[in-house]
Amino acid sequence: MAKLDITNIPRELDEIIAASGSARHRQIAEVVRRHYLLELTGRGGELFDQDMMVENPVYYLNINGLSLTLRSAKEVDAFYESQHGLMLAATDVTQVVNDHGYWAECWFNWYLTGAALAAQGVAVSSPEATYIKKSWISMFWPFDERGRMLGEHVYEHAAIAEIVPIPEEDFITLEYAKEVLTPLLRPLPVYLP
Repeated sequence: MAKLDITNIPRELDEIIAASGSARHRQIAEVVRRHYLLELTGRGGELFDQDMMVENPVYYLNINGLSLTLRSAKEVDAFYESQHGLMLAATDVTQVVNDHGYWAECWFNWYLTGAALAAQGVAVSSPEATYIKKSWISMFWPFDERGRMLGEHVYEHAAIAEIVPIPEEDFITLEYAKEVLTPLLRPLPVYLP
Protein backbone atom coordinates (compact mmCIF):
# COMPACT_ATOMS: atom_id res chain seq x y z
CA MET A 1 0.00 0.00 0.00
CA ALA A 2 1.14 3.58 -0.60
CA LYS A 3 0.02 6.91 0.82
CA LEU A 4 -3.46 7.75 -0.46
CA ASP A 5 -3.92 10.87 -2.60
CA ILE A 6 -5.15 13.84 -0.56
CA THR A 7 -5.15 16.21 -3.55
CA ASN A 8 -7.98 14.49 -5.43
CA ILE A 9 -10.85 16.50 -3.89
CA PRO A 10 -9.46 19.95 -4.81
CA ARG A 11 -8.37 18.72 -8.25
CA GLU A 12 -11.85 17.33 -9.00
CA LEU A 13 -13.47 20.52 -7.71
CA ASP A 14 -11.18 22.51 -10.03
CA GLU A 15 -12.62 20.46 -12.91
CA ILE A 16 -16.18 21.22 -11.74
CA ILE A 17 -15.33 24.94 -11.50
CA ALA A 18 -13.74 25.01 -14.96
CA ALA A 19 -16.68 23.18 -16.58
CA SER A 20 -19.49 25.10 -14.89
CA GLY A 21 -21.41 27.85 -16.63
CA SER A 22 -23.07 28.85 -13.35
CA ALA A 23 -21.52 31.55 -11.15
CA ARG A 24 -23.40 30.09 -8.16
CA HIS A 25 -22.05 26.59 -8.73
CA ARG A 26 -18.50 27.93 -9.14
CA GLN A 27 -18.81 29.90 -5.88
CA ILE A 28 -20.08 26.86 -3.98
CA ALA A 29 -17.31 24.65 -5.40
CA GLU A 30 -14.65 27.23 -4.48
CA VAL A 31 -15.93 27.41 -0.89
CA VAL A 32 -15.97 23.60 -0.59
CA ARG A 33 -12.46 23.38 -2.07
CA ARG A 34 -11.10 25.98 0.35
CA HIS A 35 -12.94 24.39 3.29
CA TYR A 36 -11.33 21.00 2.55
CA LEU A 37 -7.85 22.51 2.27
CA LEU A 38 -8.18 24.63 5.42
CA GLU A 39 -9.56 21.72 7.44
CA LEU A 40 -6.76 19.33 6.45
CA THR A 41 -4.00 21.88 6.97
CA GLY A 42 -5.06 22.71 10.53
CA ARG A 43 -6.41 26.18 9.73
CA GLY A 44 -9.91 25.59 11.10
CA GLY A 45 -10.40 29.15 12.32
CA GLU A 46 -10.51 30.38 8.73
CA LEU A 47 -13.52 28.17 7.96
CA PHE A 48 -15.67 30.79 9.69
CA ASP A 49 -14.63 33.71 7.48
CA GLN A 50 -17.75 35.70 6.56
CA ASP A 51 -17.39 34.86 2.86
CA MET A 52 -17.20 31.11 3.61
CA MET A 53 -19.84 30.32 6.23
CA VAL A 54 -22.95 31.90 7.77
CA GLU A 55 -22.73 33.27 11.30
CA ASN A 56 -24.78 30.42 12.83
CA PRO A 57 -24.19 27.22 10.87
CA VAL A 58 -26.07 24.02 11.68
CA TYR A 59 -24.27 20.69 11.44
CA TYR A 60 -25.99 17.29 11.54
CA LEU A 61 -23.31 14.65 12.10
CA ASN A 62 -23.79 10.91 12.36
CA ILE A 63 -20.27 9.50 12.56
CA ASN A 64 -18.22 7.23 14.82
CA GLY A 65 -21.36 5.98 16.54
CA LEU A 66 -22.41 9.51 17.51
CA SER A 67 -25.38 11.57 16.38
CA LEU A 68 -24.65 15.26 16.94
CA THR A 69 -26.44 18.49 16.13
CA LEU A 70 -24.25 21.59 16.29
CA ARG A 71 -26.20 24.86 16.15
CA SER A 72 -23.69 27.70 16.27
CA ALA A 73 -20.26 28.74 15.09
CA LYS A 74 -19.04 28.22 18.66
CA GLU A 75 -20.24 24.58 18.75
CA VAL A 76 -18.91 23.88 15.26
CA ASP A 77 -15.55 25.44 16.13
CA ALA A 78 -15.33 23.31 19.30
CA PHE A 79 -16.02 20.21 17.20
CA TYR A 80 -13.27 21.11 14.72
CA GLU A 81 -10.87 21.79 17.61
CA SER A 82 -11.61 18.31 18.99
CA GLN A 83 -10.66 16.87 15.58
CA HIS A 84 -7.43 18.90 15.24
CA GLY A 85 -4.74 16.86 13.53
CA LEU A 86 -7.11 14.05 12.52
CA MET A 87 -6.31 13.28 8.90
CA LEU A 88 -8.36 11.64 6.20
CA ALA A 89 -8.12 10.84 2.53
CA ALA A 90 -11.28 10.44 0.45
CA THR A 91 -11.49 7.69 -2.16
CA ASP A 92 -14.17 6.52 -4.61
CA VAL A 93 -15.53 10.05 -4.56
CA THR A 94 -18.69 11.24 -6.30
CA GLN A 95 -19.15 15.03 -5.99
CA VAL A 96 -21.98 17.18 -7.30
CA VAL A 97 -22.60 20.91 -7.02
CA ASN A 98 -26.07 22.29 -7.74
CA ASP A 99 -28.13 25.34 -6.81
CA HIS A 100 -28.81 23.92 -3.33
CA GLY A 101 -25.22 23.13 -2.42
CA TYR A 102 -22.63 20.38 -2.42
CA TRP A 103 -23.31 16.63 -2.37
CA ALA A 104 -20.71 13.88 -2.01
CA GLU A 105 -20.41 10.18 -1.34
CA CYS A 106 -17.07 8.54 -0.72
CA TRP A 107 -14.89 6.48 1.54
CA PHE A 108 -13.36 8.54 4.31
CA ASN A 109 -10.05 6.90 5.17
CA TRP A 110 -9.29 8.16 8.68
CA TYR A 111 -5.66 7.89 9.79
CA LEU A 112 -5.60 6.69 13.40
CA THR A 113 -2.98 5.38 15.76
CA GLY A 114 -3.56 2.32 17.87
CA ALA A 115 -3.86 4.61 20.90
CA ALA A 116 -6.65 6.63 19.22
CA LEU A 117 -8.54 3.46 18.30
CA ALA A 118 -8.08 2.00 21.78
CA ALA A 119 -9.63 5.19 23.18
CA GLN A 120 -12.68 4.38 21.03
CA GLY A 121 -12.85 0.89 22.53
CA VAL A 122 -11.21 -0.94 19.60
CA ALA A 123 -8.77 -3.76 20.38
CA VAL A 124 -5.40 -3.05 18.74
CA SER A 125 -2.02 -4.78 18.62
CA SER A 126 -0.09 -1.74 19.88
CA PRO A 127 -0.77 1.92 20.74
CA GLU A 128 1.99 2.88 18.27
CA ALA A 129 0.52 0.86 15.39
CA THR A 130 -0.98 2.82 12.48
CA TYR A 131 -4.37 2.21 10.89
CA ILE A 132 -6.93 3.46 8.41
CA LYS A 133 -10.56 3.37 9.47
CA LYS A 134 -12.61 3.20 6.26
CA SER A 135 -16.05 4.82 6.61
CA TRP A 136 -18.64 5.15 3.83
CA ILE A 137 -19.91 8.73 4.05
CA SER A 138 -22.81 10.58 2.40
CA MET A 139 -22.79 14.36 2.73
CA PHE A 140 -24.89 17.36 1.83
CA TRP A 141 -23.71 20.91 2.53
CA PRO A 142 -26.46 23.50 1.98
CA PHE A 143 -25.54 27.06 0.92
CA ASP A 144 -27.23 30.44 1.26
CA GLU A 145 -28.00 32.92 -1.54
CA ARG A 146 -24.51 34.47 -1.18
CA GLY A 147 -22.75 31.12 -1.69
CA ARG A 148 -21.86 30.59 1.99
CA MET A 149 -22.15 27.30 3.82
CA LEU A 150 -25.24 26.94 6.00
CA GLY A 151 -23.76 23.83 7.59
CA GLU A 152 -23.09 20.17 6.91
CA HIS A 153 -25.14 17.00 6.94
CA VAL A 154 -22.71 14.06 7.28
CA TYR A 155 -23.84 10.44 7.56
CA GLU A 156 -21.70 7.33 7.99
CA HIS A 157 -22.90 3.87 7.01
CA ALA A 158 -21.26 2.22 10.03
CA ALA A 159 -22.22 -1.34 9.12
CA ILE A 160 -19.58 -1.45 6.37
CA ALA A 161 -16.78 0.43 8.17
CA GLU A 162 -13.52 -1.44 8.54
CA ILE A 163 -10.19 -0.89 10.23
CA VAL A 164 -7.07 -1.77 8.27
CA PRO A 165 -3.50 -1.80 9.62
CA ILE A 166 -1.07 0.16 7.44
CA PRO A 167 2.70 0.61 7.47
CA GLU A 168 3.89 3.68 9.34
CA GLU A 169 5.36 5.16 6.14
CA ASP A 170 1.84 5.28 4.61
CA PHE A 171 0.35 7.14 7.59
CA ILE A 172 -0.69 10.72 6.73
CA THR A 173 0.12 13.31 9.37
CA LEU A 174 -0.87 16.96 9.72
CA GLU A 175 2.69 17.92 8.78
CA TYR A 176 2.51 15.90 5.55
CA ALA A 177 -0.92 17.37 4.70
CA LYS A 178 0.38 20.91 5.25
CA GLU A 179 3.33 20.24 2.95
CA VAL A 180 1.17 18.78 0.17
CA LEU A 181 -2.00 20.88 0.43
CA THR A 182 -0.85 24.37 1.45
CA PRO A 183 0.47 25.13 -2.07
CA LEU A 184 -3.05 24.43 -3.40
CA LEU A 185 -4.66 27.14 -1.25
CA ARG A 186 -5.71 30.30 -3.03
CA PRO A 187 -7.78 33.34 -2.09
CA LEU A 188 -11.50 32.71 -2.38
CA PRO A 189 -12.71 34.18 -5.70
CA VAL A 190 -16.02 36.00 -5.75
CA TYR A 191 -18.36 34.86 -8.54
CA LEU A 192 -21.59 36.17 -6.99
CA PRO A 193 -22.54 39.84 -6.57
